Amino acid sequence: MALHFVLRSSCRNSAPVFVSLINAGKAPAISRSLTSASKSLLLPKPAPSLALASLRQFTASPIRRAAATGNHVTLWNAERALSVGLLGILPVGLMFPSQAGDALMAVSIVMHQYWGLEAIVTDYVRPILFGAAVPKIAHGLLLVVSAATLGGLFYFIHNDIGIANTIRKIWSTKPKA
Repeated sequence: MALHFVLRSSCRNSAPVFVSLINAGKAPAISRSLTSASKSLLLPKPAPSLALASLRQFTASPIRRAAATGNHVTLWNAERALSVGLLGILPVGLMFPSQAGDALMAVSIVMHQYWGLEAIVTDYVRPILFGAAVPKIAHGLLLVVSAATLGGLFYFIHNDIGIANTIRKIWSTKPKA
């Protein structure tokens, strides 16, 4: 119980209580180690060395020049505007099917999925982990997949019944009894 009180009071930065308990003889078995610990808590810290100062400037990932000069607030606002816009685009596009509505839905959905997957690729396929080539390949593959998805959706819109009519058709199917 006394050790609990000593440790608890030392965590609250009340070193005089800590030292007075040791000097009062309440914890004789550990008095030497606690006294040295209390002295190390009360002594001023030495100035940081040159090695420590250089360690603070060390970064785990390389500095990206585009990240240092670009304005990311505009992109973040555009992503949020698109996400909010999808809340209106999807219901209106499904309620009133047309080629223009389908094209707007296709572009919005592909942009939304591209920005989301780009954030995932940027966060998890880092140059520090995979080297310089793999992140570039991953971003290139993401561009190819997004372009192929958009092209496929446009082909489907112009040569078939379109996105909205397909979703309506799926919703109107009745299960086999």
